[in-house]
Amino acid sequence: MLDTILPWQVVTSSVTYEDRWLRIRSDHCLTPRGVQVNPYHVIEYPDWVNVVALARETLQLVLVREYRHGRREVVTGLVSGTVEPGDAAGATDPAESAARRELCEETRYSAGELKRLLVSYPNPANQNNLVISYLALDVVLGGDRLLDASEDIEVVLAELPEVMLRLRSGELRMQAMHVAALWSACAHIIGSDNLTAAAVALREKLVMALGRSLSDTEISGD
Repeated sequence: MLDTILPWQVVTSSVTYEDRWLRIRSDHCLTPRGVQVNPYHVIEYPDWVNVVALARETLQLVLVREYRHGRREVVTGLVSGTVEPGDAAGATDPAESAARRELCEETRYSAGELKRLLVSYPNPANQNNLVISYLALDVVLGGDRLLDASEDIEVVLAELPEVMLRLRSGELRMQAMHVAALWSACAHIIGSDNLTAAAVALREKLVMALGRSLSDTEISGD
């Protein structure tokens, strides 16, 4: 038995597919135990961003509904997208620049301060990218919407506590990293002392909703 977990050795590596969206790298690998894994395909994506965007006055959650061909369904989710080369121009944080751009392009909302919530791995088994999630507590309308030719997006405003309860019950399904961002946003809001009056009211609603959800789980024995 190995005392420590060690990385695989890459014997050879080649790019077997590439377009504007992704690149597939095929590696010939050798594990520390001497087992050959050939080929092992890695999907190289740009980093992704998510935005938990809350409207300034109402603190309603800004969601988008769009067709997702992988599931062949219309799916509700957060504002999201990829970090593009142009996002790095003059930016100290290209991911934050991408988050602001995607928010405006998809919804016409713009944000003041963005709080970085978490950095996660979408699928480290065969993807190399990160997903960076942000919280915006004061988004306002005013930008110019700019959708891709293939995009049809409906903007939906929802109450964050209700969204969390619908996720908990299974009534609502979202992309997994969006769910992670939402839970992180709730944890940040509940744990923060530096909130506006509206955000304090939202925190109380979240505590009531999520506390009730957890209590129901304990009672039911799930």
